[in-house]
Amino acid sequence: MDFVNEKTFEKSPVCILVDNGSLKPEAILALRRVSEQLAFRTNLDFHAAGLLHSDKVDALHLGGRPARVLVESMQELLEEGHRDFLILPFFLGPSLGIVDWLPKKLEVFHKNYQGLKVKVATSLFGDGAGAESLASAIRDGVGEVVQREGLRRLFVALVDHGTPAKGVNEVRERVAEIAESLLGDKVGGLASCSMERRAEPEYDFNDPLLANLLQDRKMVPAGDVVVALLFLSPGRHAGTGGDVEVICEEVRRDRDDLRTFLTEPLGEHPAIVDLLEQRVRECLDAD
Repeated sequence: MDFVNEKTFEKSPVCILVDNGSLKPEAILALRRVSEQLAFRTNLDFHAAGLLHSDKVDALHLGGRPARVLVESMQELLEEGHRDFLILPFFLGPSLGIVDWLPKKLEVFHKNYQGLKVKVATSLFGDGAGAESLASAIRDGVGEVVQREGLRRLFVALVDHGTPAKGVNEVRERVAEIAESLLGDKVGGLASCSMERRAEPEYDFNDPLLANLLQDRKMVPAGDVVVALLFLSPGRHAGTGGDVEVICEEVRRDRDDLRTFLTEPLGEHPAIVDLLEQRVRECLDAD
């Protein structure tokens, strides 16, 4: 797959900020806002697209602008004559959508369009260098909740989606380790967990689940819990009324000695936008 990281652009590339895709307008609009910030910072032509799903959202909920999925967006741009592309993953780590699905789609484009050059930037975590930025965003999110709610002694549950890819889970564990160090004695403890997981034993690395962690009275004492979202966008999982919020509500029915508070998703935090800009410049500097 050498074409994924071509060394030379003939022209200034078209950049596509790409996430997994969502059926929630809030997630699409958030991706667009980040894309607009990056366009301003880099003076490059930026587009936002999901790998899947996003084109199913009614444009009426998106300011009248229909959302695009990546294949559709690239097809339109190719037909306009563009041949140089920089794809910027809005992903925490090496998700299967980026390391497996995307290369297969790009291979088809390469067969059909002569002279096509595509660079795919690394994920936010990258080779590990992005962990500090991710952890600092977690720290700031927890701090905002603590200040807003006037919390004192609290426990932090750092939750991600859950993944079939061990490399993505390793992102969570490293970020949790650094975040715990950054928060220090401001919190009574921190544990990482997943929102959900596949049932097979080979995915046990995702454990504990958020619901099980919060139910564990030995691990999570009575009091206040800040659920720190290791999610980038406010979709059906991390948005208002989303799966994480519902899990917390269900646990509180069994544990009336807990109060839970959620941080905001990380995607628009300045440290994350800085990291995305860094990933763009790394690709450009490789020329």
